[in-house]
Amino acid sequence: MIDKLANRFHHLNTLIRKRATGTPKELAERLGITERAWYKIRDELIHDLNVPLAYDPQRQTYYYTEAGQFVFGFCRSLTTSDMEELEGGGSIQVQPDRVAFGLSYALNW
Repeated sequence: MIDKLANRFHHLNTLIRKRATGTPKELAERLGITERAWYKIRDELIHDLNVPLAYDPQRQTYYYTEAGQFVFGFCRSLTTSDMEELEGGGSIQVQPDRVAFGLSYALNW
């Protein structure tokens, strides 16, 4: 179930970045959900997660209004010494007061 949700968000992100979502009804169909469910998700993305998402009625597509990154996954906080011992893949996020490492879907917009 989580994998299906992650794939749906990845597909949504791809469509938005390509500016190929279509109308809200078409987007909902592409995602395999109802139009009402899409509007609920859209509102949560915008209001709860502060995703800079807008709709262009002339082009009939959603788009991101600014550059950024949508991350879907778990991030574990690590100390600097933990970072020195790391090997392999993953993603690293550096914030002013901590460093986080995790395997996640990094969805750029």
